[in-house]
Amino acid sequence: MEIGIKQAKTSLSKLVAQVQKGDRVFLTNHGKRVVELAPVRARADRPPNRGLGMYKNVKLPPGFGSNKQRRAATQSVLREMN
Repeated sequence: MEIGIKQAKTSLSKLVAQVQKGDRVFLTNHGKRVVELAPVRARADRPPNRGLGMYKNVKLPPGFGSNKQRRAATQSVLREMN
């Protein structure tokens, strides 16, 4: 189904219902398709958003990421380059 943007504003809830039933709905601007309304994918289709909590049991060694450690790593790399 194709519908103009201005007309779609007045019947958005009907268009959403049609999309939920499986119909394809395109919004047009001056007769050209510019947008397709599509249903949101189910959560099972997406990987879970675990956030930073997935790292809560990770234990880093003492001094990890310290300036002293960074300088040592930089010096090591520079020595290998020369």
